[in-house]
Amino acid sequence: MNVPEGFPGGSFRDGHPGGLYARLLAARAPLRHPELPLWVVAPYALVHGAAADPAAYRSGDGILIDEIGRSYDAPPTIMHTDPPDHTRYRGLVAPAFRPSAMRRIEGEVRDRVRALLAPLLASPGGAFDAVERLAVPLPLQVICLLLGIPEDDWPRFFRWSEAIVPGAAPELEERERDALRVECGTYLVRTAHERRAAPRDDVVSRLALAEVDGDRLSDLELVMFLIQLLVAGNETTRHALSGGLRAFAEHPGQWDALRAGGDLGPAVEEILRWTSPVVYFLRTAARDGELGGVRIAEGERVMLLYGAANRDPEAFGADAGRFDAARAPAAPGLAFGFGPHFCLGAALARMEIRILLEELLPRVGRIRPAGEPVHNGSPVVTGLRRCPLELEPA
Repeated sequence: MNVPEGFPGGSFRDGHPGGLYARLLAARAPLRHPELPLWVVAPYALVHGAAADPAAYRSGDGILIDEIGRSYDAPPTIMHTDPPDHTRYRGLVAPAFRPSAMRRIEGEVRDRVRALLAPLLASPGGAFDAVERLAVPLPLQVICLLLGIPEDDWPRFFRWSEAIVPGAAPELEERERDALRVECGTYLVRTAHERRAAPRDDVVSRLALAEVDGDRLSDLELVMFLIQLLVAGNETTRHALSGGLRAFAEHPGQWDALRAGGDLGPAVEEILRWTSPVVYFLRTAARDGELGGVRIAEGERVMLLYGAANRDPEAFGADAGRFDAARAPAAPGLAFGFGPHFCLGAALARMEIRILLEELLPRVGRIRPAGEPVHNGSPVVTGLRRCPLELEPA
């Protein structure tokens, strides 16, 4: 099996390339990319093992293909750091994202879900775009609530998020992207300074004032975290929500089973596994070693292909290529990564998906496709740009 030329660019126009994933998985070993200086790693056990071992596979040399050969004066995100720097960052920011902190905002999240669903349920059977009406506004509103951003500024955050994720808004020229990134960073620094002077009960205030043994985040580090939160909490959850709804529309028996008393916990995990919005991250070998029987030399890069690993039959069963909302796999999904870089916002994303399902299940008897979905085509954070659906009342 060979990795096709051009991969992963162009491979996600129609969603996760299931057939290609299956072929990459069949090799059961890292595969040399034909054009890029990296190894493509698809099997679950190998992706899991490399993600869990930052001493062997470091992040500080870049995590995206476009970063190969680049260097930074400061890490662009916490994902670009390794211990002990990563440990310091994690210790400063993790308290703001504990499950207990997420539970405090659950009522507000539910209110937002109900407000978004109300007009859709008031006109049952009508076609609507689930991306535009649900999947975009919900995560964006929740992130802005967490950050303490005034509601009038929420649309700006959507535009900024689109500019930051590679491939998310192909209509934007690079000059426009750069301008929007600077605009976003300037706004966030100003907001952090305001919160330090007059703290509120929000994540910006907690991060601006966070301190461990007298150590605080600098302005540059604050912006790094806040931009990562904006993207990770908005773009990825958006694609999990819309992809999950589309999966239930295309597998009506799964919705019926869930309405008949199915467990929401496995359903949420299956949505995350099935959609796997984050396609890959790179790691760099910190020393000579072996991965899946292949010799990886120090300095060589490996592409940890989370979307493929999440469809590995050896981890999720022979039917790993099928959506099953009652799946009880022997291994945890990798939609949030694994190891030191496990996503800080995992509890928040799970809560949003669960609450949306809880509010839909008693009211909606069937979710139906109402047209063909349109994929964003991004090889980094993949998902739907358009998802036409209809809701049939219970």
